[in-house]
Amino acid sequence: MRYLRLLAVFARTELQLAAEYRANLVLDLCEEVIIVISSLGAVLILFTHTGVINGWTLAQMIVLLGVYYIIQGANSVLFETSFERFMEHVRLGTLDFIVIKPANSQFLVSARHVQVAQVGQIVLGVAMIGVGIAQIGEGVGVVQGLAFGVTLACGLGLVYCLLLVLSTLAFWFVRVENLLAIFWSFIDAGRFPVDVYPGWLRVTLSTVVPIGIAVTVPAQAIAGRLDAVGLVTMVAGTGLVWWFAGWFWKQGLRSYTGASA
Repeated sequence: MRYLRLLAVFARTELQLAAEYRANLVLDLCEEVIIVISSLGAVLILFTHTGVINGWTLAQMIVLLGVYYIIQGANSVLFETSFERFMEHVRLGTLDFIVIKPANSQFLVSARHVQVAQVGQIVLGVAMIGVGIAQIGEGVGVVQGLAFGVTLACGLGLVYCLLLVLSTLAFWFVRVENLLAIFWSFIDAGRFPVDVYPGWLRVTLSTVVPIGIAVTVPAQAIAGRLDAVGLVTMVAGTGLVWWFAGWFWKQGLRSYTGASA
């Protein structure tokens, strides 16, 4: 509860800052709406020429696109700006001001700068999932819903862990913005199921940059295409990656030498 209260304080502070430039805030929200609608339009155009794409129906693709924007939106709201500021603190040697605070340093660098304007992606993503589920119909039951919730949480965790590991490299290499730029490029590939890509890219999107399974597996769960083995593997893999990311962060923090060193 303490960290939820901290998160609420961060969000309120950032919202106050954003409200100083109301026109810019409105334009950011409009931009998100245009991007999401454009992506949905592209999918609809594809399905005017075919009824199924590698086993994925239109309703299932809409759900997948909704999952993508939930994960992308959560990443933009909580982590993107926060990690960018974190790397700047490492470069300037001012991370001391965060480390000495009486709270978990990993939490502070991960979610300090909440970008409220990006919440629009999450809202639109939820709406798209609702539309997709309505089209899928009676095939979605309680089991599929629970599996969807679990795998969506795992997908969010996988993307966060990857961002944390890449950002932690700044402790040793200082400037790792190029690595994050590569990550942002790959994350766009999550708009489509991982199994429609060539073999090498499919492996990359499932291991090195796990945005593929982070988006595809929840969509498979709601569509009833995920078996128990896949669900257990997703949960176990996420737990392992979560542990490694936390351990890696602690190693990086130990090697940090800031302005007070």
